[in-house]
Amino acid sequence: MNNPFIRRLALLFFPLFSLCLAPAAFAEVDELFMQYLQGHYQLVGKAIDSDASYTGKMSIYEQDGELKVRREIEGLSIQGTAAIEPVLNGDAKVLRIRFQQQERDIEASCLWRGDLDNYARISCYLYHPGEDTENPGLEALFHLR
Repeated sequence: MNNPFIRRLALLFFPLFSLCLAPAAFAEVDELFMQYLQGHYQLVGKAIDSDASYTGKMSIYEQDGELKVRREIEGLSIQGTAAIEPVLNGDAKVLRIRFQQQERDIEASCLWRGDLDNYARISCYLYHPGEDTENPGLEALFHLR
């Protein structure tokens, strides 16, 4: 590439080309996260606006191309949805879980990391969407083997 025009064209073209491919690459990453997060978890939590603690189980699974959750706490089984969503102007991603409990909407914003066995370990803040929450709920999810 001794021609300066071709070098400039290449310098302009390759970054633009990679930007066009970025949405497809991000979709593949989201698919990998969806697969990684699926499983059965032991749940330890603290209720919203309370210091009451609880334990239970949660399953994260895929159905019809979407993530679903099943929560089982104190004999009560609740179904919900989950999605991997961008936050901080797209600089990060969270697992967002939505469900209803006692006829109130609850949303959980969760972060995940791998444990020493390469299973997901998930921690969440729970709140009522659209409302200010002074004392959010907390949950930690530990993968069951």
